[in-house]
Amino acid sequence: MKRLSFTLETVTPLFLAGNDQNAVELRAASIRGQLRYWYRALLGGLGVIRAERLHELESRVFGKEERGSPLLARVKDVRLSGGRIKQNKELDLGYDKTRKETRRPGLTYLLYSTQLGGNERPYADIGTTFTLEFSCFNKEADRVLKLAACALWCWTHLGGLGTRARRGGGDIQVREVRGGEEILRDLPDFSPAGVTTVEALKDHLENGLKKVRGLIAQLNALMPGTVSGSVGFPILHPDHADIWIIRSTWNNALEAMEQIGRKFQQFRHKRGPDFPSVLGDYLNAGRSPTLERPAFGLPLQFRYRSAPDKQAMVETEHYARRASPLLFRFLKLGGGKIALVLLHFKSSFLPSDERLKIRDQSRGPKQRPQFPNPPSAAVRQGLIKQFRDQFGGHLDVRDWL
Repeated sequence: MKRLSFTLETVTPLFLAGNDQNAVELRAASIRGQLRYWYRALLGGLGVIRAERLHELESRVFGKEERGSPLLARVKDVRLSGGRIKQNKELDLGYDKTRKETRRPGLTYLLYSTQLGGNERPYADIGTTFTLEFSCFNKEADRVLKLAACALWCWTHLGGLGTRARRGGGDIQVREVRGGEEILRDLPDFSPAGVTTVEALKDHLENGLKKVRGLIAQLNALMPGTVSGSVGFPILHPDHADIWIIRSTWNNALEAMEQIGRKFQQFRHKRGPDFPSVLGDYLNAGRSPTLERPAFGLPLQFRYRSAPDKQAMVETEHYARRASPLLFRFLKLGGGKIALVLLHFKSSFLPSDERLKIRDQSRGPKQRPQFPNPPSAAVRQGLIKQFRDQFGGHLDVRDWL
């Protein structure tokens, strides 16, 4: 048996529940789901986009129903920051009825679903540590462990875990790696602890992505192929995913989340063209509205102070949700500064057989549902770049093929 062991640390509050929604449970199954997601994104970036081939290559590491996984993953040695699970109220979020204002409006906006319906979710605080251990009894243990570690590198630099992971919740990074030298020597540096500037972070990300991409191609005997046209799932390739590092840094994670959340809320609440079109074209006239905001994900709710009885919901025809293609990732640099990485996946906005749907939720008589055109790829790209440019400067992570 061979092992790799990673000491991981939460960089932002982590909301992750099991059967008990009022608890925090760090589960290996949840982490495996993230590893599989990033492994698929890496394979897609190498030109593996057929579902059958993807499932075949994934199953060699993570298993499938008829064949167990050669990779064992175990979470142990959980050390909660402050020695306990924190209650949601300790983040000081939400509306203050006495002051008639929202406390920490930016953080409240990013983490809004942790308070929905009065169900205030507890969390593991910043600085919680735990060990993730990979082990493999397979004769190809070195190969399996390296491939799993490549997925983990991407997850701990670009992704998150649990509720609000796409908005900076549950960001986790590596503090220490232990394992056989023959396995680790081919892998990139997992910890950004030695990175102290955003320029150095750009080099760290490009070098790491180049290494994991090359290693996955080598260990799967893949010749990197050209990925043309629109792809139906998120893939890691410079032509299909934008990775931007914001030049500003922050003193701590909550300060960073508050500022980013405020900017995101202000940007998304700009009124045109969606707000006036939904009210004037759809709710008042029954016509399909012009929509751009679905570029940030669905569902979308429209309410109006000027017309309090009017409201509408935008979703897809067959599904309520469409995950946002824009991910916020906070990383702690050496010296403790917090950096923000924006990741924008350019995969297909909707499946080929799916379409947008808007329905009237107003009081009284209602308009019939309409099926407006989704925002074009150019509109989606332009809107997300407008949000990025609010920060005054960024670095483009592109040199990693």
